[in-house]
Amino acid sequence: MSHPPAPSAPSPALPRACSFPETEWRALARHWYPFAYSDELDAGKPVARTLLDEPLIAYRSSARRVVVARDLCIHRGVPLHLGWQEGDELVCAYHGFRYGADGRCTAIPAQPDLPVPKKLCLSTVASIERHGLVWVCLAPDPASPSAAPGASLPDWPELADPAYRMMHAEPQDWECTPGRQLENFIDVAHFSWIHAGTFGNRERPEVPPYEVQRTAGGFRVDYRYLASNPESAKTASTAGGVIQRRMIYDLHLPLACRLVIDYGDGRRHCVFDAPTPVSRRKTRVFHFVARNFDPHIPAEEVLAFERKVLAEDKPIVESQRPEDLPLDLSEEFHIRCDRFSAAYRDALRELGFGRDFSA
Repeated sequence: MSHPPAPSAPSPALPRACSFPETEWRALARHWYPFAYSDELDAGKPVARTLLDEPLIAYRSSARRVVVARDLCIHRGVPLHLGWQEGDELVCAYHGFRYGADGRCTAIPAQPDLPVPKKLCLSTVASIERHGLVWVCLAPDPASPSAAPGASLPDWPELADPAYRMMHAEPQDWECTPGRQLENFIDVAHFSWIHAGTFGNRERPEVPPYEVQRTAGGFRVDYRYLASNPESAKTASTAGGVIQRRMIYDLHLPLACRLVIDYGDGRRHCVFDAPTPVSRRKTRVFHFVARNFDPHIPAEEVLAFERKVLAEDKPIVESQRPEDLPLDLSEEFHIRCDRFSAAYRDALRELGFGRDFSA
């Protein structure tokens, strides 16, 4: 279900102390990003987070509608996350102003007998609930404006398939840019080195030639890797020795990717990676899985292995210099196995991002 911003919502001003160049912020603001997992809003408590330097607050009404707005009561500038949710309303902690699910102020306790001014309302932003996530777009003119709401979201059919079990932990905050994080996720040459403690096979570091296929939303790569399969990976039901992985990447521009690990016998383990730009140097990583086998294994065991993989990546990505992802390919050296990331950088430049992709 999609929820557009209020019709009167103006073209957004840059956030105060915006860390992005203006042209890049406006280009980024036209795309959709995960803000929260859907079940994070099921506890009847608002979730406050920052997207592109803009503090936001989200909550779910009794009608299951998700409301996302700038985290600010415009009466005296107090963040709404300091208040609370009562039924379908947010209550400001400072003077008790109440806001309904349509964003309009419903009550001013200090003057209960006077009408509430119509302009007293939250600054809501567009949101869509799909794939077990709440997605947000800050701009009133999302990319692909002629398409239906949410058409620019990635197509992840497994998350609507009852044969698959979706599992996630809390999103992680990384001190890096989302472009660097996602490029690491699609990099196939680092497995044998960075992931030697989980699935990397030091005996097979070579990367055979592979093709990068352009798709409607981004790119697809079908790659095979003879992975190590230590005891710590026993949740794959094939512990010990090595295992052939067919790894199918579907990258959706600008910042979302699904990796399907196909074991060739009907078992498919899907990994989803969607880094959200919090600020120019901070990324919130939504990284979760879905698979169609071993339903008896607790989700925590599956997620523990994924966290180990991320823990191997995180210090490397956070140490990369420059922090920005250089879209000018001449600024870093590239080898044949980098063709996926080179195609990704070219596509980001085509989307109108700057020479350095600071998101």
